[in-house]
Amino acid sequence: MHATRVTVIGVKGNEAGLGMAEGWRDFYLLIGSAGGALIGLLFVVMTLTVGRDRQTIRHGRRLYTSPIVFHLSMVLMLSGAAMAPMVTASGFALLCGIVAAVGSVVGIRITIGIRRAPDGSGGLDDICWYGVAPTIVYLLLLGAAIALAEDRAWGALGVGGLLMGLLLLCIHNAWDLVTWLAPTAGTDPSADPERANRPSEEAAKSQTEPS
Repeated sequence: MHATRVTVIGVKGNEAGLGMAEGWRDFYLLIGSAGGALIGLLFVVMTLTVGRDRQTIRHGRRLYTSPIVFHLSMVLMLSGAAMAPMVTASGFALLCGIVAAVGSVVGIRITIGIRRAPDGSGGLDDICWYGVAPTIVYLLLLGAAIALAEDRAWGALGVGGLLMGLLLLCIHNAWDLVTWLAPTAGTDPSADPERANRPSEEAAKSQTEPS
């Protein structure tokens, strides 16, 4: 019985990256493509903020939209690195460790930012989904990167599973953001009270008009 290892042979017999590893190429192609597509869709989501207060948009972009783009970008970048034939397993592990460390700091910052939101808009759900959950994923990714660097059998599986988990988390957060923005797209009732009351006034007027 032989030990299972993720070893590959690259050009001229040199050690290659995980991109050439049998059974992993399609996986990273899948999650990388999904991450890139979702980044593009988020540009469309930003059009739903038209008509809102600029300060509100700036606050939402810093604590909600930008972190999602960051996470998806990390999934896309690591997927590309995993498929690059010149990236070795140890180099990929180092890159995963750097991304995990930076992502953990970003997650903690987002958690604190939502918790200290001046208008109290950040509830417990937002803190957990947008701040705590990504931080946990990145901390686990750091552990998986260390395992991969030490050539542990579960290192590659851990990295792949956590990147998939990060992608699914971004899908949840993006959907949550869209369902919150879409019903009020193009309107800002708080900034224009007369506009907010206009539908009820028009309804009352239509009832008084003779048929």
